[in-house]
Amino acid sequence: MPIQENEEVRQPQGTEASAHQSETLLPIFNAAYDDHMDRLDNLQEHKAEVQDKISKSENKIAVLEEKAAKLEATNAMLGELIDHGKLPKIAQKIIDANADKIKAIQERQIPKLESSIQKNTDKIAKLDDRIAVVKLKAEKLRNFSNVIRSFLTPDPQKRRELFRESMDGLRSSSKNLLDIDRNTAQSKLAKLSEQYEKSDSMTEKYKLGQKIETVRSAISSIEAKIHKLETAPKFQEADDHTVDKTIAQTESEIEQTDFLAGGEISDMEKPMETVTLDSAEYLRNAEISMEDDLNMIDGIINNGKKEERPDVPLFLEEIDVSTCDDATLQSFRESAKANMECAKEISQALSQNYDYERYTLNSEQAFHDVREKFSDDRIAFVLANVLQGTSDGRISKEVKDFAKDTMQNIPELYTKRKLFLSSHAGLINLFAKTVMQAQPEKQVEKQAEKPIPEKKEPQRNRSGIRKINPGYYRQIPPEDRVITNEPAKVGAIIMTDLEKQKIPFSAVETEKGVTITVSKENEGAFRAAEDKAKDTHVRLVNPEVFKQIPQAERAIQPMSEKEAQETMQKLEKDGIPFSARLDGEKSAVTVRKSEAPAYFSRRQMKKLAQEVKTEGTKPKEPKNKGQELR
Repeated sequence: MPIQENEEVRQPQGTEASAHQSETLLPIFNAAYDDHMDRLDNLQEHKAEVQDKISKSENKIAVLEEKAAKLEATNAMLGELIDHGKLPKIAQKIIDANADKIKAIQERQIPKLESSIQKNTDKIAKLDDRIAVVKLKAEKLRNFSNVIRSFLTPDPQKRRELFRESMDGLRSSSKNLLDIDRNTAQSKLAKLSEQYEKSDSMTEKYKLGQKIETVRSAISSIEAKIHKLETAPKFQEADDHTVDKTIAQTESEIEQTDFLAGGEISDMEKPMETVTLDSAEYLRNAEISMEDDLNMIDGIINNGKKEERPDVPLFLEEIDVSTCDDATLQSFRESAKANMECAKEISQALSQNYDYERYTLNSEQAFHDVREKFSDDRIAFVLANVLQGTSDGRISKEVKDFAKDTMQNIPELYTKRKLFLSSHAGLINLFAKTVMQAQPEKQVEKQAEKPIPEKKEPQRNRSGIRKINPGYYRQIPPEDRVITNEPAKVGAIIMTDLEKQKIPFSAVETEKGVTITVSKENEGAFRAAEDKAKDTHVRLVNPEVFKQIPQAERAIQPMSEKEAQETMQKLEKDGIPFSARLDGEKSAVTVRKSEAPAYFSRRQMKKLAQEVKTEGTKPKEPKNKGQELR
């Protein structure tokens, strides 16, 4: 996403002086913002024209009223002269003619002008509503631009301040727009209801009834969004760590949103509303992960060690809760309660094992954390229950199939009791894949008759995971953990180096690689070991080209080393500048986005980028968070 800032930004007319006079928008939003300003100019110009018509009509009424008053005065004078015999009675015709003129003014001309004034006044009210909507959309766009600008602010405190202010502003303008939508829908509902009551046709009543239900559903949806914004925690009241986590999740969502369609800016309203509502959920989830009692932030961190207890049996039998015996009902209730606790535990594990700086999830560790309290069967059921029937594009087809298969023979009593995970869909998808990998292992364990012989080296658990110093991981507070995911060879070198320096660490080894955790006080030594290990196994080609290409214009294609070599040959033959990182199956080639379509498949780029994100590997060069997904 472009990071240069626009030098000149048009300000909306009629806005107050100005908190935004020196504010700039990111270039990607210039066209959309200018469109809002053009519409605002047109509406205000139209309003001025209508107001001018009203003024003219009012002036005409004043002239007519003055004329009528003069005519009445003339008639009074003429009548008095006739009564005193100073004028012939034929002068009565003049009085009658004046009376007709007065009647025409009072009963026809003035009412016509008053009707015109009323119509134009109604137009002004509608124009004011439209102007308010355009101003709110422009304000919403400014705040959204500032939200993205906050991601690019290097100073942590200034980044939080800008994010807090712009996100609260985005929330306020979004709520005001939703209020307008609700009022409009309610007015429409009132008119439809009035037509329904007056109609004598059953066919017409049926059609009107369907429209009424549609509008009611829309109102319910709008009110749910308004309630979510009204009850969401305030960013200004959240602590720095909570805001940092929310910034990371919000940035991740925005990075995955395609704002461009056909090379032009797409309709921003829907993605902005989604980000606004999701950010409220992110903030709430971040607070939940900070306090075990699920309270809102109150300045007191009262985390205590949760009571650990064995998981109760998963109960999924077909029963009638109104007639079953007490023991069965108790088992049903305990299992249902455990399902809800398991869902909360999954959400917390995803939050605690997500690297908000690198956008990587240690799904194996998250699965292990949940596994310590709940059975594989319950974890699988809870995930399937949450994902059943989902159409979310961030959930892969294989995970959707897994959810469908898991819930296939489950009684309706349990399928309709919908559970909820307060986590990003992408993280749930990664976690579900890890759970799926563990499912076949259960059958193998049941068939095994002999215990696994003990070994002196650390044992891999049922998921093929080998833990090193797991106790040390628990000793480090979540906010002090520095976590990275590395290929197996690089990770082995890093751990050897850390051991030589007697630096404590925790690690989780899988078939895909190793996740290493150290404390923040040892981050410097850890990064040095990381750089040294990567220099040994990673070869950089044309690294100066990578630095020359602006971040917003980089297209990074993960691929195998063989594919990278073939792509490099094509690029060299065509004289296209490129940079490459050769590291076996974790290799990548970088070119400008304008050159990418000729050499990279867009579908393959997205697929491989998702795999890279899943495995938690990222290029070593300094970059904006999440750039490898562009």
